Amino acid sequence: MNDLRNRILTVIALVALAATGAQAQQQLGEYGDAPEGALAYPATGVIGAFPTCVTVGPAGWIYHAPAPAQWFGPMKDFELDGNAGACPMFAPYDLDECWLGPDAGMIIPGAFTIVGGVVVPCATPIGPLGLFCTPGMWGINVDIMVNNPTQEEAFVNVLMDWNQDGVWAPSVQTYCAAPEYILADFPIPPGFVGPLSALGPPPFLIGGNPGYVWSRFTITPVPVGIPNWSGAGMFHDGETEDYLVLVDGPIGNEDTSWGTIKEMYR
Repeated sequence: MNDLRNRILTVIALVALAATGAQAQQQLGEYGDAPEGALAYPATGVIGAFPTCVTVGPAGWIYHAPAPAQWFGPMKDFELDGNAGACPMFAPYDLDECWLGPDAGMIIPGAFTIVGGVVVPCATPIGPLGLFCTPGMWGINVDIMVNNPTQEEAFVNVLMDWNQDGVWAPSVQTYCAAPEYILADFPIPPGFVGPLSALGPPPFLIGGNPGYVWSRFTITPVPVGIPNWSGAGMFHDGETEDYLVLVDGPIGNEDTSWGTIKEMYR
């Protein structure tokens, strides 16, 4: 019965908010932060087409209605559009999360942002996601604090733009083929509060392009239920947090490997 109720509420949110972009823009809620219509990867000049902004492009956006339950980190806040309401602007980037924000939930790895067309750490870096083309383990390579104080099951989905093409989609990798949809509709039991790793999510393959990648972590009251999910959607509860993280390995002429990052902070 609760699952049916959640699905009905989500359908109502979809109908009410998707009628027109103008209507959706006026809805207070929780949105994403990955760049859409703005520089995503300075090393290659790739413009992001992530589904973030109501006011930009055809990619859509992700929206969570201002409900009190199901979030990452210590809290969640609400705005009228992506990037903490700054869309379509992405200067500054990561207004909402950037790892040390008051509502950020990611525990590891360290996160980065873009300032003046240059990737910089959000704070003193604590390590990369891991080495390219190696197994990624929850609690070792990546982790995030999850809150589901409700009496109903929630679901977590995670995306990584391994090939750095500005979208979350199936893609061919340079060195190894790794799915960009690394965690799909992973169940969070009622009343759970703690690191996601405590629930034992399955390992994943870290993608084959060393360098920075945009990621999306989403918790929802209903499953996404889409095999090749793009990161877009509308939900009556939950939260989305986006982070720029580093995949370690040789980068070539622009060496942004973990060794170089550590040298910056000696």
